[in-house]
Amino acid sequence: MQEFMATSERRAELYWWFSTLFAAELSDPQIAEYDSYDVRSFLKSLSTLDPMRDAVAELNDAIARLLVRPDRQLELAADFAGLFLVDPKQGALPYESLYRGEAKLLMQAPMAEMQARLARLGIDVSDKYKEPADHLAIELDLMGNLIIRAAEATTASEREQWLQEQEELLHHHLLGWFADFEQACRKADKFGFYGASARLLGVFLHMDANYLNLVKPAQTAD
Repeated sequence: MQEFMATSERRAELYWWFSTLFAAELSDPQIAEYDSYDVRSFLKSLSTLDPMRDAVAELNDAIARLLVRPDRQLELAADFAGLFLVDPKQGALPYESLYRGEAKLLMQAPMAEMQARLARLGIDVSDKYKEPADHLAIELDLMGNLIIRAAEATTASEREQWLQEQEELLHHHLLGWFADFEQACRKADKFGFYGASARLLGVFLHMDANYLNLVKPAQTAD
């Protein structure tokens, strides 16, 4: 159980970190943190996982260029705006609805589903995010919350319920559209920081799906 708790904390931290990356422009103090021992150690630990090694190396390269980039905060903010706040044909807007089909009704469905999911779980993100419910950052943030709820569960059945919620969010939402978003982001991001971040997130999502497939039977057995 201790291993499950430790892994849950690690997974939640990763989801929340990625959520922060895609939620808003990074401030200069946040950018400076990428040159800190803590962040370097964090990325080094990720690189020990074989599926993540190449993606971490690409992100580290982008970070090295970012740290010496003239007017780095303003330039990265411009990258963020150009990618995530403009016409989807020019950037890569991080909304699930845009990657779920061309019909208007179909495009509205993911947002309505996420709104209903948040309401059912009693989670209000309106104070934290000013975006529609199908924004990437909100879906990632919700995963982190579901992970902590599973870790804090007091019974096996309650823990199984929260693991099931994680699996549904991951498979019915994130994995259903993220690959298309990642491709668009990597294509549009000329500097490469957000493209590399999207690549690493894509690897992590698939690794996490595999983890859930393994941990759910074990938790059920408990």
